[in-house]
Amino acid sequence: MHDADDPAIDPAWLATLRARMLEIAGRRVPDDAVEDVVQETLGIVLEKGPGIAMREGTANPPLAWCFVVLRNVTGNWYQKRRSHDDVDTIDLADTAPDPIDALDHERRHRAVHAALATLRAVSEECARWLWAMAQGQRPADLAAGAGLEPAVFYRRVYRCRKKLEEILRREGVQP
Repeated sequence: MHDADDPAIDPAWLATLRARMLEIAGRRVPDDAVEDVVQETLGIVLEKGPGIAMREGTANPPLAWCFVVLRNVTGNWYQKRRSHDDVDTIDLADTAPDPIDALDHERRHRAVHAALATLRAVSEECARWLWAMAQGQRPADLAAGAGLEPAVFYRRVYRCRKKLEEILRREGVQP
């Protein structure tokens, strides 16, 4: 908590900040979590804000800092939800991809598949490793399967990725 010597935050400013944070948090978290996220944020602002305001030489803490706190508290809220395996129950606003983004993603996906086919003609091993990693196989498992030390495997995969990037650039795709 702050000392009695610390200046108090202006209540009118705090009320305006709270209203704006409710508006922003309402676009970031489900309705039932908005108040909790904002209250936790304001608790931090009230606890640490006066000291920051004094260092800045202002009456109230900087707005940018207050919204960074809101961003961090929101991120922490999602982390907590994820760690409790409640990801399926989170109601995210506007999570569907934009149609243009979805089309662009599909084009890139096809370009990478075509580049992997081209890479296969140059290096079957590179194409196989990169494809396996794209499918979620662990590099350590692939290294063991290839009978390579992990450091050697990582260097080879690095060179394979460079070859794939070169193919993608020739095809006009920015990796």
